Amino acid sequence: MKRSKENFRVRLSPKAKKFLNKLPKNDRERILSVLGALRENPFSLNIRKLEGTEFHRVRAGRIYRIIIHIDWENRIVVVFKIDKREKVYDRL
Repeated sequence: MKRSKENFRVRLSPKAKKFLNKLPKNDRERILSVLGALRENPFSLNIRKLEGTEFHRVRAGRIYRIIIHIDWENRIVVVFKIDKREKVYDRL
C-alpha cells in the first residue's frame, strides 16, 4: 500500500480533551508536541500496538501515555485516552 504525503488529522475524545485541559502548562505542551508529531507520521514516535486491542500506545515523556487508534484509510489518528502510565491501561 502506497502511503500519501498528506498529514494525518488528530482527533481527541472528550475524555482525552478533559484530561489535557487539567494538566499543568509544561505537561500539556509536551503532550501537544507529541500530538503534533502524530500529524506528520504516527510511526515516527515510540509507538506500540497493544495486544488484544486495536489501539496503540505512544509515550509522552516518562510520565504520560497516549492511547490512539489509527484509521489509515481516512488518515485520522483518534486519541482515545491520555493519562499517567500507571493508570492509562485501566478500562481499555
